[in-house]
Amino acid sequence: MATLSLLGATGRTGRPLLDLLLHAGHDVRVLVRSQEHQLPEHANLTIIQGDATEADDLEHVIHGSSAIFSCLGTDQQHVLSTAIPHLVTKMKEQQIERIIFVSTAGILDASEEPGKYRFQSNESRRRSTTAAEDHLKAYLTLKDADVDFTVICPTQLTEDAEIDDVLLETRRFTEETGPIPRRNVARFAFEAYNEHLFSRKRVGIASRP
Repeated sequence: MATLSLLGATGRTGRPLLDLLLHAGHDVRVLVRSQEHQLPEHANLTIIQGDATEADDLEHVIHGSSAIFSCLGTDQQHVLSTAIPHLVTKMKEQQIERIIFVSTAGILDASEEPGKYRFQSNESRRRSTTAAEDHLKAYLTLKDADVDFTVICPTQLTEDAEIDDVLLETRRFTEETGPIPRRNVARFAFEAYNEHLFSRKRVGIASRP
């Protein structure tokens, strides 16, 4: 089994992903901002307190890892556009190539407006583009770096149970889409690592309406 790093393990998508990784027998290193994290005690889990926007803390958590998962959110504080450049630098220093990055469907290409991202088009229902812009900067950093990324781009996330009929499309959606349970996103992130799927691609994940 591998040693893996997970950023955003306390979040609503990161936590089910953590459970999958531990259940598979991997050693998992996670970074938490506070000791009030409510993560389980587990022999294969290493919990490190720190800040994902700090290069030294990222260096510490990814030490000895063969791959990295990011389920970091953005709280309008430019978390991703700050963290991901640091992370790429530290990955190269430690010769880590693989990263699975959970992002947003907003950074897929627009289906009907060439030259635009989805969040810039009439496909987006969000008034604010701040979060999508942060996700986009993080994706472009990965794209420009010599790393083996998969960027997972879910539609609206729900807390529902996993569903069986999941739509996966690279670069842009060509079919109608619906919300996607977080547990499906977590499982797909696990499978993308386990089966080495969608190398250096953005892949949208959604339900079928």
